[in-house]
Amino acid sequence: MVPTAAFPDFCTIALSSLGITQQILMVLLFVALFVHVYQGTLSAPTLVAGSLLCTLLLACCGIPGRASVQQPLLRLSLPSFGVLTLILHALSPVLRTLSEATTSDSIWAFSAILFGAHLTLADYAMVTPTHALLSSTVSLNLAMCASVVLSSRLTWDIDVFALLLTALQLFAIFPLLRQRIYLAYGLRDAGAKAPGVPSAAVPLTVVLAGACLYALYPLHALLAYVLVPCGIVFVSVLCPGWLRYAQRWKHELRGPWDEAVLGPPPLVVDL
Repeated sequence: MVPTAAFPDFCTIALSSLGITQQILMVLLFVALFVHVYQGTLSAPTLVAGSLLCTLLLACCGIPGRASVQQPLLRLSLPSFGVLTLILHALSPVLRTLSEATTSDSIWAFSAILFGAHLTLADYAMVTPTHALLSSTVSLNLAMCASVVLSSRLTWDIDVFALLLTALQLFAIFPLLRQRIYLAYGLRDAGAKAPGVPSAAVPLTVVLAGACLYALYPLHALLAYVLVPCGIVFVSVLCPGWLRYAQRWKHELRGPWDEAVLGPPPLVVDL
């Protein structure tokens, strides 16, 4: 008997796409913060204080419930974070002069390519993977490289340090805290058709989208209030609906994960 294909509903697919939306919003938020620092409308101490406060709030949100068993991991990671902070502070003068001989147009294009590769290789799983993925590590390295490239356009060492510290929190620490929050508040029951989706995915996406729009509005109102919302709707509403509609033509499970289908033995002809 051929197994019948079973599909998740539209709501489950839409919620599963929020991981993609969050990753895009993080890149846009970082670029907006860079432009603010580059134009002088955001000071380095304000950026450092705000990013550390947001990280602390996210860490507190991941404490209750089942994630409380991971509290020792947070205490163990604090010394590593402190060491990385000191390393970034020591390397800031070197990184600031990294691209003095390169034109700004080349820097913008190269950073856009790096961020595009980062989004291509990012791990969009909504639950903690059972093993580390090479693509997610490469994606993190690409995001940090793009951050270094952009920070080399800044004027002061303290601005470089603040921007790279924010990049470290956005691209390295935030995904870890997000998994803690997902574990703390459990999964949404999606039935037998699909794995559960974290209940905290929607609030986190809303907060991240609000921060991104707030940072983009002073720079470009059309981008903040039209293009970004339309992009969110396209990724998390139209694409899941399109996928759900296309599944109507799939009637059987056929792929490398299926059991082998035994057929008649091959015909052997003696010559």
